[in-house]
Amino acid sequence: MIEYYKKAIGTKKCWFGFTSTSKNRRKAQDFGNTLFIVDISFLSGLDISQYSNFPQEEEVLFPAGTKFQINHVEYDEQQNKHNIYIKLLAKNNILQQQLDNIDSMTTMNMEKSDFDDIDIEILSQRIKNNQTVTTLNLTHNPSSNVYDSQTSGAEALADALKVNQTLTTLDLPWNEISVKGAEALSDALKVNRTLTTLNCQRNQISEQGARALADAIKVNRTLITLNLSDNEISDKGTEALGDALKVNRTLTTLNLSYNPISDQGGEPLADALKLNRSLTTLDLIHNQISDKGAERVADALKLNRTLMTLRLLGNQISDKGAEALADALKVNRTLTDLYLFQNQISDKGAEALVHALEFNQTLTTRNLSQNQISNKETEAVANALKVNRTLTILDLHNNQISDKGTEALADSLKVNQTLTTLDLHNNQISAKGAERLADALKVNRTLITLNLSYNKISDKGTEALAGILKLNQTLTILNLHANQISDKGAEALADALKVNQTLTTLNLSENQISAKGAEAFADTLKLNRILTTLNFCDDEISDEGAEALADALKVNRTLSTLDLRRSRISNKGAEALADAFKVNQTLTTVDLFGNGISDKGAEALADALKVNHTLTTLNVYLNRISDKGAEALADALKVNQTLTTLDLGNNLMFDYEAEAFADALKVNQTLTTLYFCANQISDKGAEALGDALKVNQALTTLDLSSNQISDKGAEALADALKVNQTLTTLNCQRNQISDKGAEALGDALKVNQALTTLNLSEHQISDKGAERLADALKVNRTLITLNLSYNKISDKGAVALTDAIKLHQTRITVDLYCNR
Repeated sequence: MIEYYKKAIGTKKCWFGFTSTSKNRRKAQDFGNTLFIVDISFLSGLDISQYSNFPQEEEVLFPAGTKFQINHVEYDEQQNKHNIYIKLLAKNNILQQQLDNIDSMTTMNMEKSDFDDIDIEILSQRIKNNQTVTTLNLTHNPSSNVYDSQTSGAEALADALKVNQTLTTLDLPWNEISVKGAEALSDALKVNRTLTTLNCQRNQISEQGARALADAIKVNRTLITLNLSDNEISDKGTEALGDALKVNRTLTTLNLSYNPISDQGGEPLADALKLNRSLTTLDLIHNQISDKGAERVADALKLNRTLMTLRLLGNQISDKGAEALADALKVNRTLTDLYLFQNQISDKGAEALVHALEFNQTLTTRNLSQNQISNKETEAVANALKVNRTLTILDLHNNQISDKGTEALADSLKVNQTLTTLDLHNNQISAKGAERLADALKVNRTLITLNLSYNKISDKGTEALAGILKLNQTLTILNLHANQISDKGAEALADALKVNQTLTTLNLSENQISAKGAEAFADTLKLNRILTTLNFCDDEISDEGAEALADALKVNRTLSTLDLRRSRISNKGAEALADAFKVNQTLTTVDLFGNGISDKGAEALADALKVNHTLTTLNVYLNRISDKGAEALADALKVNQTLTTLDLGNNLMFDYEAEAFADALKVNQTLTTLYFCANQISDKGAEALGDALKVNQALTTLDLSSNQISDKGAEALADALKVNQTLTTLNCQRNQISDKGAEALGDALKVNQALTTLNLSEHQISDKGAERLADALKVNRTLITLNLSYNKISDKGAVALTDAIKLHQTRITVDLYCNR
């Protein structure tokens, strides 16, 4: 036997049963003639001494599947024993492959890799001495608790950080490091001298963990970015961080968004800003800061000379807080980005903020959307723009701005030479306001994006804008969605684009443009070599317009996205477009949602897909495609190697059609997203798709919602999930699945290691099915979203699921809305 181990030196082995050993070497030497010496530390194996009749033996249990490598075999003459030295390997194959090459790597990306504690421990041990890796990404890898270790994966990594001298970036978002892990990382940061970025987003760190990290920041001199967003950090935790910022001189970015921080927590941060000389970005998005906190921040901004970005959107700031911030901006000379939308600021506060722009010469981004701003405040904004020389982005969407306010903005654009983006969508602007903006664009040479969607500029305003497009050489994006534009306005724009050499994106959706307007654009596309995106969604271009556009596409070499949703196109138009796709080599996305295309049109599109090599997304949702058209499209998928997304939802698909696509999926290896929602697929079709999933290795999203799949079909899909390792999203909403189907899917989840989202809403699942799914969640490590809304689950099932969530290896969201 010893000779076998000698020959096996350097080879990798695996325990297939449970194996125990002892951490006490003297105890281990009392047994047998051979001593296995395992290279482990505190995390490896389950300490079962507390359950043993002989606790002094310090017994450790290794579970089935533990991998190891035989390093050395020697004979100890004194003990009359052979010593076999073995080294534990990562159970995760991908991790072990990376560890084998770690000394030649600079970046290790192990996101969603399903590690357990042994994997994290082995990785940490290798990181200790590694001199090449600078970036380690462990996003969404909550380490297993099955070893009942006294420490956690985060603590093992922290231990490595105390020694490692090369790692600069550590990404740990969406794990469960909690308070204990944060405290361990804090201890590491006190001695580590290389880490510059630490991302701990959504890790249940809470107030105690924040205090520990704050203590580390007082000492650490290298960390420049710390992300603590979505960690349940309250005011006391923020107070500790504020104290740390008073002495820290290196941290430049602190993210505390999505925490329950109120004015009490905001005030110590503000006080810290009066002294701090390094922080450039502070993110407080979606907290509970009101006027009192805003006023304290404003006072700090009058003294602070380093902060450049302040994000306060989604708080509870009203006019009083806005006025205080405005006063600060008159003095402050460093802030460039201030985000205040989704607060409670009205005209008075907005006017104060705008007036500050007349004095401030550093702010580059101002978002005042959704803040009840009227013409009066818009005029103040305009006056400020005449003076201001730094603002590049101005967002005023969803306010109450009409032509008068727009005219004032237009006048300012004639003078302003810095603004690049102006968003005025969903206001009350008519043709008069559009005409004034057009006049301004004759002079303005900086604006590149103009959003006027959901206004009422009509043909008259559109013609004015078209006229200026013949002269303007800077505007690249123009959004005129829902503006009462007819063919007359479309023809004017099309004529302008024959000359214009800068516009790349034009949105004319939800207007009153018919075939005549589309024909005008077709003529333009034969000449234009700049436009890449054209949107005619919810217009009335019909087959005649589609045919004209198709002729243009045979010549055009720049358009990549064409949106023809709900455009009254039937087979005739689809056939024309299909002929164009055979020739066109630039289109990547075509949306034909909600038209009147049946089998004949689908067959033409299928023929085109057999030769087209650029189209990646095709949407034919809500048409009239049935057996022949579906079969043709399925056959095309056997040949096509570029399409990644196909939406066939809400057509006339039955089991036969599903079977055809199942056969195609056994061959196709490029399609990643397939939508079959709102069809007539039953168990037979689901069984065929299940068989295909056992073979297919490309599909990541399958939508079977609103069909007629019952338990038998669910069982077939469940069997497929036991084998398939690529599908991440399965939507079975609104079918006919009961407990039996839910139980089958639950059993599959115990094995499957890929699925992250499962939608089982609107079924007949009761407590029995919920309990089986709950059992699965206790061992599954990848699922993060489970939708069980609108079922028949009572408190009993809900309790089972809740208990399972506590043990689940990832941070999972379970939706139980509208059950019993």
